[in-house]
Amino acid sequence: MEESFLRAPYGVNLERVYGHVVLTHLAGPFVVGIDAGGTSTRCAVMTLSGALAGSGSGPGANPNSGGDTAGALTTALSAAVGDLDRSLILNGVFGIAGAGAAGRPAAVTAARRAWRAVGLRGSPAVVTDIAVAFAAGSSAPEGIVVFSGTGAGAAAISDGAIKRRADGYGWLVGDEGSAVWLGREAVRAVLAAYDGRGAPTLLAESVPRALLGAARLTALGVPVVRSARHGHGFRTSRETSRGRTPAMVMAGLGGGGVQQVQPGPTATLERPIVTPNVALTQAIIKEVYGRPPAALGRLGPVVSAAALAGDPVARRIADEAAEWLLMDVAAVRSAIDVGSPPVVMAGSVLGSGPVSDAVHAGLRERFAVDPTRAGDGALGAAGLALRRLGMR
Repeated sequence: MEESFLRAPYGVNLERVYGHVVLTHLAGPFVVGIDAGGTSTRCAVMTLSGALAGSGSGPGANPNSGGDTAGALTTALSAAVGDLDRSLILNGVFGIAGAGAAGRPAAVTAARRAWRAVGLRGSPAVVTDIAVAFAAGSSAPEGIVVFSGTGAGAAAISDGAIKRRADGYGWLVGDEGSAVWLGREAVRAVLAAYDGRGAPTLLAESVPRALLGAARLTALGVPVVRSARHGHGFRTSRETSRGRTPAMVMAGLGGGGVQQVQPGPTATLERPIVTPNVALTQAIIKEVYGRPPAALGRLGPVVSAAALAGDPVARRIADEAAEWLLMDVAAVRSAIDVGSPPVVMAGSVLGSGPVSDAVHAGLRERFAVDPTRAGDGALGAAGLALRRLGMR
């Protein structure tokens, strides 16, 4: 790094120590990194030496999930920059969910609005949050990132650009294995259990509690009791009177009439018995449709907890999520030229829990790779900003 590069245009206070040019304080120059997902936005301001000079956060910024992109970026950026000298901010990289080809124009416009709103000159580079996720877990120029948070998918990354991707198409037509997908599948399983189309599940108690809260459930007249006698944990009038679960009844319906079926495996733990009613079902539906789709992501941990507790329905949902993510990796792997590319696991779902464990094990078994987990995406974006300056 040339001394004139810093002193002339930016007026940085430099001095020589033991023959080396060093910064005498943390007043800059700086770069900015933002990781803007569907649930939250994080911003980091970093010095050229890699020291963190400021951080901030804001709400979700993915317009495809109902976020106010410009507002979320401005909130996080303003908090991170604080009272730093804005003239010393050299550049920035914004990793924004939904900033692929289809959503790029809107993402770039929102990023520039936020940049100007905070009083910064120039404009930031805009990439997808997928590229930022890989940079947050690996310094290699090429590799694969598999991600599951509000969105889900996998991508082959080369020099900060996506060479090939699988899924990450948004909650309506894709994102299988994401927290939102887990939440949607959980709600579907609960409603099916309530009306007799699906198997009994621990989720029948935990999902409405997470969505509505205990006080509201009580107001809706939903009693929740516990009984060790009913191991499956959910009882309907059909089951009580006939001795069969709704899943057993529905499984026997086929072209040849009712068949003899065996009940599926159930966990050997005490389960809650919930007596559903029309008011409860409608309250769940109103809650789900009354919020942005990304809000379903809060049910991801509920599914994980039920799966870890041994609930067969929750285990099936978690296993299916992991399988989708592993298929994503298989779909993009051939785009990387190196024989054994690094793989980064990113996103809240892949931080810990049954989906994370299954994906980690699957990557080792199927692809002979020991994956790493991504760190802070905002720091990964700031690292990309440094790389654009030739600092890394």
